[in-house]
Amino acid sequence: MLQDFYGNDVTTTSTKTVETIDTFADSYIGFGTDFSGIFAAADQDPECAVAAAYAALLGLFIENPARTEIALKYYLQAKEHISKGTEREQLFISAILAFHDNDVATSLKHLRRLATDYPSDIFAAKLGQNLYFNLGDDKNLLWLGEKIVERHPDCAYAYGMRAFGREQTSQLELAEEDGRKATEMKRKEPWAHHAVAHVLLTQGRHDEGIDWMQSLSDEWEDRNSFMYTHNWWHQALFYMEQGDFETPLALYDDKVWGVDKTYSLDQVNAISLLWRLEQLGVDVGHRWEDLSKWVSERTLINDQPFFDMHYAYSLARGGQSEALSELVAGVEKMAQDAPELTRHCWADVALPSVRGFIDIANKDFSSAARQLSAAQPRFQEIGGSHAQRDLFELAWLTSLVEAGDYDTVLPLLEKRLTFRQEVAADRQLYEDARWRAGIAPS
Repeated sequence: MLQDFYGNDVTTTSTKTVETIDTFADSYIGFGTDFSGIFAAADQDPECAVAAAYAALLGLFIENPARTEIALKYYLQAKEHISKGTEREQLFISAILAFHDNDVATSLKHLRRLATDYPSDIFAAKLGQNLYFNLGDDKNLLWLGEKIVERHPDCAYAYGMRAFGREQTSQLELAEEDGRKATEMKRKEPWAHHAVAHVLLTQGRHDEGIDWMQSLSDEWEDRNSFMYTHNWWHQALFYMEQGDFETPLALYDDKVWGVDKTYSLDQVNAISLLWRLEQLGVDVGHRWEDLSKWVSERTLINDQPFFDMHYAYSLARGGQSEALSELVAGVEKMAQDAPELTRHCWADVALPSVRGFIDIANKDFSSAARQLSAAQPRFQEIGGSHAQRDLFELAWLTSLVEAGDYDTVLPLLEKRLTFRQEVAADRQLYEDARWRAGIAPS
């Protein structure tokens, strides 16, 4: 029996199949671009069920209607041959089959078992981290990272995975230590760069953050469009929080928007940056027109509440009424029909948020404040990172300001200033709210 790069047995006699699996896994964990060979590997080695499972997963990740047919083909192939695999392979395949069937809870059950019994499977742990990330479950995201470091003490990716888990659970010093260690071990580890950026942003170390990201940015050039645009998005946040709005707008045009305008995560990065700038009073010109046009042409919506909350504002702000109506109808349906694990999130967080963001675009700030005040205590549940969800927090705070609810918003803004070490952008929001309330500058 052959083994993959991480020492996992693979039920095949084909070294080419194993090489393709290794390439696929490295691209997934390291945010590369070499994925498509897994389809040919699964076709040429049909009894290798784990190769078919990888292919089914890639099919699900394709963002066009063909994904259903592609994923089903390899799902059935993996299911047919699952009994030929090792116990580890059967657990992994079962996780992918459950994920395909939209049973995330069962998928995570299998992935947790893999992390406990077969922590050599770093790919499975990375997939599990991504699923927990989408659920806002930081505790289990970290747990998976810790399991992998124990088994892979010489792997930079393992430290990058644990670094992000530590950052999301507010273990900032340990997260920075892991992220820097991972980068020393493997300079092209953009997830570790990203984890350290989170720490530096949270601690208000903006100049350090700018230097850190700029010094490593050459390593993102050959990474996939999400990792490239997202790390530049982080760089833009460092400048923006210092009160420099021209540089982030230039980064939006040159680095954040335009790499793959059809891709959900590229769209989310662009929406997030443009909306933040607008919340800080920046005139973003006609950029919403182009961005919302691409969002309106999506064939896949209502995949994740986190995405739809971004899309809603973009479509409303760009005047894409038909696409917006379709998106809202889908969110309302998910609030009734989504699997039990996520239904409450759609109903209690995404739906009022979507309605509130549309109100903001329509300048009905009193209604927006009511909707968002209901959703805000549970923003964690829609997934994303602390830094990403801060967009929604800002939308809530600025809607309160625009609605004139100064008794509510001023203490919140003051608390934000204290927590975030007098960030210039936060100071601007606070002083603007005090001025509107008729209070002299502090």
